[in-house]
Formats: sequence, C-alpha cells, structure tokens
Amino acid sequence: MKLIRIRSMSVAGVCLLLTLITLPQSASARDLNDAIDGIVDRVQKYLADHGDTSVTIGSFAGPPSSSAGIRIKAALTQRLTEADVNISKLARLEIRGTFASETEPNPIVLIKAEMIDQTGATLGDFRERVSVDSVEDVVNLLGATTDLTASASDDDSETRRETLEQRDNQLAEDITKPSFSLTGTSAVSATDSSPYRVEIFLRDAGALVPIPVEDFTGFALVSLNKGQEYVVKLHNASDIDVGVKLTIDGVNTFEFSENAGFRDLGMWMVPAGQVGTVDGWHVNNSESLSFLITDVPDSATAKLQRETTTIGTINASFFPAWTGDDIPEVEIIGKARGDIGTGLGTKIGSAYETVQRHFGATLLAAISVRYEKPDPPVDLPSETTPSE
Repeated sequence: MKLIRIRSMSVAGVCLLLTLITLPQSASARDLNDAIDGIVDRVQKYLADHGDTSVTIGSFAGPPSSSAGIRIKAALTQRLTEADVNISKLARLEIRGTFASETEPNPIVLIKAEMIDQTGATLGDFRERVSVDSVEDVVNLLGATTDLTASASDDDSETRRETLEQRDNQLAEDITKPSFSLTGTSAVSATDSSPYRVEIFLRDAGALVPIPVEDFTGFALVSLNKGQEYVVKLHNASDIDVGVKLTIDGVNTFEFSENAGFRDLGMWMVPAGQVGTVDGWHVNNSESLSFLITDVPDSATAKLQRETTTIGTINASFFPAWTGDDIPEVEIIGKARGDIGTGLGTKIGSAYETVQRHFGATLLAAISVRYEKPDPPVDLPSETTPSE
C-alpha cells in the first residue's frame, strides 16, 4: 500500500509515512467502537420498546483535562446514524453521559449513558455503562502523557504477563499523577529517558519559532493566539522506526486528505533517530492546510459538526514500524487490552512522498499538549510559509 513521506528536516533526511497495519491481533481489547456499539444496541432496543424513532445527542462530560467528550459524541452520532436511528434536535429524548477513569485492576475508561425526556427528567428504565480497556483509547480519551515501551525480549507467556502488568502499572500512575519532561523549553516527552518527543513551533515571518511549554498541574501547556499558525515536530530518538497518530482537538491530521486510504489509517512514520515536521492538515503529497488558531465556529472540529465546547489538545501516539518480517521486540504486547480551536488555514506547499512500512499495534508512548489563548492578546504575525 502507498504511504506518505514528508520533507527532509536533517542531513540524513526525515520522513513521515502512512501505511496499513498488517499484523494479526493477539488479543481483542474492548475499544471505543466496541463500547459505542453497546450503547447503540441499548438505544435501538429502548426506542423500539417505547415506539420512538429519534433522539438528540447531548454532551459527555469527563475530567476537565480531557477533550474526549468530543470523540465520544461524534462516534455515537455516527454509529446511531449508520443504525438508521434519526438524530434530530427536535427529538423528545436526549442521550447524554459522563466518562471517567478507573485504574483497578487495570486502567479503563468507564462511559455512562443516560436518557432524558422533554421535561428534563432522567428516564429510570434507561441506564447503560460500558468500559473501554484498549490502551490506545484509554490514553487518548484521558489525554495522558506516558511512555509504555515494552522492555521484555521474549514472547513466552510469563514475560508477556509481566510486561502487561508493568505497562498497566505505569499507565495507572501516569493517569493519577500526570507529569511530563522537557528537553530545552519546548520539546515534551513522558520522561527524561523517553526517546519520543513532541514540539510545537509558531510560523512567524518565514521562520519556525519554538513555543515555550508551561507546567499546568502536570499537563504540558502552550499559549497560542487567534490568527497564529503552528507546526508540529515529532522526535524519534529510538533505534526503530515509529508510526505516529497525530490528532488535534480530536481530529486526525489526515481527516481532510484527498486520499481515502490515508484518511482511514491516519498514521505518519518517523524513521529511527530522526525528526519530522507536520506542516498542517494533509491534503495531498504536495499541499497541506496550515494549523490555524481560529474561533471555535471556524475550527476543524466545528467544520466536521462535532462538539466544540472543550477543545485545545494536541495528541501524538507512537507505534512501532518496520519493513520485511523482522518484527521489533517491542511489538510483544500488540493491542491487548477553550474558546479557540485549530482550523484550516492557508494552503501551503509540502514535500511528501510514498514509501512502504508495516505498523504495529503496541502503543509505545503518547504525548498530549494543551493549548490556550493568552490574555492579554499578543500581536499577530503575518501569514507565511515555513522555512525549508
């Protein structure tokens, strides 16, 4: 399958690529889609039993540090529509809910859905609780920053069991006690020793200026002002290639790509020991739409008709990538169990090319950076393209 590579950022050359996960899954963790399907089944049965045909979908509230309510609502809306349930703001019934983390016996996200009628009363005969234990979805729903790199070197059951326990313990700690490390003033990683980092740069007068990171109760925070454009650098200092799912306000950076295959997988690749820059929302191999800070109604989230009340998160999830049959040892686990936003800016030139890679299912690390509009506002830069 064709993949994408982005322009060089070092003497050795840097690439970001897109490909297909080809490994069989060793276990079936309950992911967000599974959980949403459980809610959809319950809604369909309730409507059929009570002679209703339509619902409206309210918000799903969670921890203040997470913007996952956007993703849950969007997924529920899509699945109900596919199930031929009429979604209408005029419906007399509304589905809404909450989500929260639990760390014992292993980290999960618990989603609770309820239904209210036109009087605002909660319907006692509708209650649905579903859990998500897919590590990737747990991390992304909670906006956690964590390094889960597997240290085991064998695939025997005892080693795998120990690795799973170690991973779950690390994730639970990172959820309950959020923290991050900085290299310099702007490169964010989960720990000092983690080889995976994310850095946000302002496009300012033809140059890329690193944005200083602040510590906000354990979460990485950068200040961005309406009208500013930024780019995201992905650092891979490890000895293996990695694939990276990069999302902004819950929207994958391939969402607006002209290539359906790229949209479906939504993964970049950064070779071992290198750094790659994502210029903006991918359009095709020669063009991107810049990441532009804009009013919420004009943001990418709003254009996709998704919830926009809680946005302002840049998430990068790192996975192993390789060529041929030489699977990295870290793939031992597999998939076992603001008032501003980022919109579509000016069209800019990008230099992508297609290559081939396999992507694994083991989440190596995830980095989350929050952003907000500073007060008072700063002077806005003119629109320019990033330097080569």
